[in-house]
Amino acid sequence: MRLIWAAVVLVMVHFAMPVFGEGKNDYVPQPGKFPPADAGLYIAGELVGVDPINRRGELRLDGDPNRYEREMIQPFAMLPYGMLWYNGAPAELRDIPIGTHVHGYFFLPPAGEEKTVATTKGDAKHTIAQNHAITLEDDFSFYQRRGQSWKVVLVDAVKGKIQVTSVGQAAKDGLSGARTFDIDSSARVWKERKLVELAEIGPEQIVQINLSWAQGWAQGEYGVADIWLDEESRKEAGELQRRRHVKYERVRWIPGWIDAVENNDFGGGMVTLTLFGGMDPSLYEDCKAVKEKGFGVAVAEKTLRTWAHRSDKKIGQVVEWKVIENPPLGSSGIQVRMKFSELLEGYRSGRIVRVKCESWPFITVPFDERMKGVE
Repeated sequence: MRLIWAAVVLVMVHFAMPVFGEGKNDYVPQPGKFPPADAGLYIAGELVGVDPINRRGELRLDGDPNRYEREMIQPFAMLPYGMLWYNGAPAELRDIPIGTHVHGYFFLPPAGEEKTVATTKGDAKHTIAQNHAITLEDDFSFYQRRGQSWKVVLVDAVKGKIQVTSVGQAAKDGLSGARTFDIDSSARVWKERKLVELAEIGPEQIVQINLSWAQGWAQGEYGVADIWLDEESRKEAGELQRRRHVKYERVRWIPGWIDAVENNDFGGGMVTLTLFGGMDPSLYEDCKAVKEKGFGVAVAEKTLRTWAHRSDKKIGQVVEWKVIENPPLGSSGIQVRMKFSELLEGYRSGRIVRVKCESWPFITVPFDERMKGVE
């Protein structure tokens, strides 16, 4: 009898255990832990609203007649380690223009943050609960980073249509195969690092495209906002965005979180932190090159906003710089152990920080970007 009950219990446990492969869309981010591989719900849509300081936004989702006709917009928040790309380079939400078609992977809200993002109004059955993004990127970045491009088949300027087919490695999500998009004179056509006319587009060209809203959006139709006809133009677009990103991060410092704190008996202690991923490699290289001089570490909130990080920081001595192979999404794989003579109240496990390289300039950020103003 005991053997029978044991078998029953084992069967019940087996079916009660969650299978991550089936529930990956229902993952809830955990404090101090990066999400498992291949987690998150894929969502794509047009960026229609942005709060760049708090890393919040709104999307008009792809091809859903029910949501579209009910004026339902999907609000979202970037996770602290959420990463963005624009024109093939790292970006901030402020860099991505309103009206850009974007792709992202989203999680359920972390515990205690269910009200961080406003609830979508309208029919509850069309509401998507996953509203915290770990990645967000335009079409250019999304397809290029996955090895997919488009080959032009035909351009019909009279009908305002362009036919393309995907080439290279097909992206797991998003669009692929033969596609027809709307195109007209409002589209920016890039060739040899400059704008050219629609007539420059021809069959067999390998291109990258940024899409935008089109009249048949609810039925899965898109318009062309930008099209890059050659590698030279694509590299130029990416380089300009990379420079913009590097300037921004050097002023506001690169984010990470605290893994562990070891307090000394009489003040100070050791702090171990992990730098977030998604930054341009040159920023990590800057830090590594001068690590012997120590880093300034300021406390930040989950929006990555600081208080007055130029003065509200402590400088610590780097004791260890460790690189973790194959880091999880959201992590740079760089873990730093630092010694401080004095610890700030915000130096606690799981808390967000921003880290300053000694060679970067000290620049005061605008008041509106701080957690509190002068008062």
